[in-house]
Amino acid sequence: MITVFGATGTTGAPLVEALLARGARVRAVTSDPAKIAPLEARGCEAVIARFDAPETLARACEGAERIYLVTPAHQDMRRWKADTIAAAQAAGVRHVVLATGLGASPKARLTFGRWHSETQECLRQSGLEWTFIQPTYFMQNLLWQAGAIARDGVYHDDLGGPVAWIDARDIAEVAAEALTGPGHAGKAYGLTGPEALGGAEIAEILSDVTGRPVRCVPLAAQDAKAAMMANGMAEEVAAAMVELASIAPKGYLAGIETTVSDVLGRPARRFRDFVAEHRDAFVG
Repeated sequence: MITVFGATGTTGAPLVEALLARGARVRAVTSDPAKIAPLEARGCEAVIARFDAPETLARACEGAERIYLVTPAHQDMRRWKADTIAAAQAAGVRHVVLATGLGASPKARLTFGRWHSETQECLRQSGLEWTFIQPTYFMQNLLWQAGAIARDGVYHDDLGGPVAWIDARDIAEVAAEALTGPGHAGKAYGLTGPEALGGAEIAEILSDVTGRPVRCVPLAAQDAKAAMMANGMAEEVAAAMVELASIAPKGYLAGIETTVSDVLGRPARRFRDFVAEHRDAFVG
């Protein structure tokens, strides 16, 4: 049995599909009772658990041999992951595939880098087998702006520098391989797409694919932070997100990792192909 936390999230949903396609027994974890029936219809066991309710984490881990652990970006994410790792230990889980982030290190200058590093060390010290999945920015994040792109022909660039965007489905497929294949324990997998793109290049791709002009308009850090907080994000987390974005102009998010092709034996998905696949969202 493989337990997938965040089973309806950006990486968890395609991971469930990838695992089922491999014939794995999957327990999908959600905090929303309304999502239980749709998950079960996909062919997996589905359970309710909340990161702020440790007793539910224990039930989610019970009888599982491996788990995929991802949490939302939240000020309590370190405690949530530590509690889930403890539940996995108690349940006799053997292997945890942990989603963190590219650049996680105890020496990291970024808040998220330190937070992710703390959780990685917690898992290392647990005695469980581990694999770290460390992605950069998700291509799927672009869909948050789809309405504005379709309506106004504007891509709001809150990064200001090149980023090696990755498709979340590639993250999920690497995680599926780590959960079902041999030789992945003790590995840290940095994950990026095959190219680094800046805001102007993204706007050009959007224009080409949609057949409509799309302009790149820089979004100031304070405006990006305010928008995240307006959508319910805590100030501490919004500040960490802005801090992460601030390193893009220095080229620190432009590095290319070959992990997707190394692990899966095929190239990582390209940004243009992602936009083409979701073209309807960007034209309204």
